Amino acid sequence: MNRLLQIARKDFTDAIRDRQLYALGALFLLVGLGIGYLAGSNPDTARGVDVPRIGLGAMAFLGSVAAISMSYNQIVGKRASGELRVLLSLPFSRTEVVYGTFLGRLALVVAMTTTSIAIAGVLAAALGAPVSASALLAAVVFAAGLMAVFVSLSIGLSAGSVNTTRAAAGAFGLFIVFLFRLWEGVPVAVRYVLNGFSFPSGPSPTWAMVWRQIQPIAAVRNVIAGVEPDLTVALVAYAPGLPDGEPYYAEPWFGAIIVLAWIVLPVTLGYLKLRTADL
Repeated sequence: MNRLLQIARKDFTDAIRDRQLYALGALFLLVGLGIGYLAGSNPDTARGVDVPRIGLGAMAFLGSVAAISMSYNQIVGKRASGELRVLLSLPFSRTEVVYGTFLGRLALVVAMTTTSIAIAGVLAAALGAPVSASALLAAVVFAAGLMAVFVSLSIGLSAGSVNTTRAAAGAFGLFIVFLFRLWEGVPVAVRYVLNGFSFPSGPSPTWAMVWRQIQPIAAVRNVIAGVEPDLTVALVAYAPGLPDGEPYYAEPWFGAIIVLAWIVLPVTLGYLKLRTADL
C-alpha cells in the first residue's frame, strides 16, 4: 500500500510541474468564477439548485475532456520512453504502477472539477444568489464519480495499449460515444440487422432499454435521481430519458452498481493486459 501511494504521489507531483496543468487549472477556475458570477448577478431569478446544476453539467463535458487528455498517455507514454521499465526495476510492481497512476490522476482531475463547482457556489452565494448546500455537495460528489469513470477508462486503455495513438483514439472515441449519445444507437443498429435490414416497429425490447441505462452518464444520472432529483437536468444532454414505470434498471441502486463497474473494470482490464505484456 505504501508503494502504491508513492506512485500516486509521484504522478500527482509530476502533473503539478506540467505546464498543461496550469492552463487547465486556470480554465476550470474561470469556468467556476463565470458560473458563480452569472448566477450571483441575477439573485432574484436564481434558484438554489441552479449553480450546482450548471456546474455539474459543465464539468460533465470539460472534466471528461480533462480526465482523458491528462490520463491516456500516463502508462503507454512511460512504456514508450522506457520509464516504465525503470520503475519496474525498482521495488514497484505493475499493479502498483497502474493503480497508483489511476489514483494520482483521479486526485488531480477531481481536485480541479470539484473546486470549480465549489468556487461557483461560494461566489454565487456571496453575491446574494440562493445556493442549496445539499445540491452543491451532491454536484461535487457526482462530478467526482463521473471523473473516476473517465480516468479509469483512460488509464485502462493506456495500460492495455502498445502506443499512444491507440490509447488516444480509444479514450476520445469513447468520449464521443458517451457524450454524443452514440451508445444509444447500438440497439437500433442491432434491431435493424436482425429485422432484415429494415427498421423495426413497436416499442423497444427490454434489453435495448437496459443497454441505454448502463451507459455511465445515464447510470450516474439514475443515482442522482434518488439523491437530488433536481440535479438530473444537468445531464439531460448526455443521457437518455428515464423510462416510464421505474423499472429496476433505472433504479438508483442499479445505477450505483453500474457506475462502480465502470470505475473498476476498465483500469483492471488494462492492468491484466499489461501484466502479461512483454516490455
